Amino acid sequence: MELQPHSASAEAKARSLTDRVVRALIMVGLALGGAVVLIVVVLGIIFFSGETQEFIYMNF
Repeated sequence: MELQPHSASAEAKARSLTDRVVRALIMVGLALGGAVVLIVVVLGIIFFSGETQEFIYMNF
């Protein structure tokens, strides 16, 4: 059985590309998740602080 360095290097490049894509997707998911958590916290503070009506009936 002969070693084929070209296919091995191509496989390594493909593996590193997929690893980069997976890492990028994970980072995007974490960023979006963090943004959602911050929005939920801010809305929770606004709506459960007792100032809901003042906030809703501002001059919009």
